[in-house]
Amino acid sequence: MSIEQQSRREFLKTGALAAAGFTLLSSELFAGGKKPVTRNIGVQLWSVKEDMAKDAAGTLAKVAKMGYKQVEGFGYSDGKFFGLPADQFAKVLAENGLKMPSAHGMITSKDYVNGQLSDGFKRMADDAKKVGQKYVIAPYMVDEDRSKGKLMAEMFNKAGEHCKSLGMKFGYHNHDFEFVKYDGVSLYKTLLDNTQKDLVTFEMDLYWVKYAKENPIEWFKKYQGRFTHFHVKDHDPIKNVSVEVGEGDINFQEIFNSKLSGAKYFIVELEAYKRTPLEGIEISLNNLKKLKF
Repeated sequence: MSIEQQSRREFLKTGALAAAGFTLLSSELFAGGKKPVTRNIGVQLWSVKEDMAKDAAGTLAKVAKMGYKQVEGFGYSDGKFFGLPADQFAKVLAENGLKMPSAHGMITSKDYVNGQLSDGFKRMADDAKKVGQKYVIAPYMVDEDRSKGKLMAEMFNKAGEHCKSLGMKFGYHNHDFEFVKYDGVSLYKTLLDNTQKDLVTFEMDLYWVKYAKENPIEWFKKYQGRFTHFHVKDHDPIKNVSVEVGEGDINFQEIFNSKLSGAKYFIVELEAYKRTPLEGIEISLNNLKKLKF
């Protein structure tokens, strides 16, 4: 695992422990009826985290100039998005012609006591709605929660109920550890089997599925329509790290051709860098646009 990937995991893990049961960002409902599925291209702002820390508004302007119309956030804290109150951050997005349908934020078993969600989670969901989010997506699961699959699924359902009451939807983003088996069953399967489709969606990170030596399409067949979001970053087979879309060995076109996933959001992400982060996400965007989906 690269230093960049490790730092991403450590950020999520330590952030969760420090917040002791407090966040989640982003949400949206499954499209109903027989309307055609709208597919959206966005970028996870973790990819340009240092740029965002230095100048959030300026970085968003650069992202928009590349051609992105949507972003996915992270790092919500104490009522603020990248240091800005919800109303101010929503204004910056609008000024750049951007929307943030989803964002990442941690939730742990400490957010779920006696069948009740923490006030911190509820506040975060409330603020997510203020900036126009449709999905609240948990990006990670801390070590001590991974053997509690059914409890975590129960909590996810409860989070889904709360998000639904706000007109949003709850989701979960995978890494590779979800494919480790506990009592003979992978954590990913436990979560999928024990969460309600109308309450909980899944953001499949295609790189981490590849890293875990799993086949995304087989999961689509078993759990049709459960994966509204894809994280799209490629896999370097030599260094075994993430790279820009189109510069690795993942057959994205084959994956996108499957009509079983339910995917509507295609979100570029980088965790390892061969060039500047801004250059990397622009290359990924241009290569992603060459594919049919």
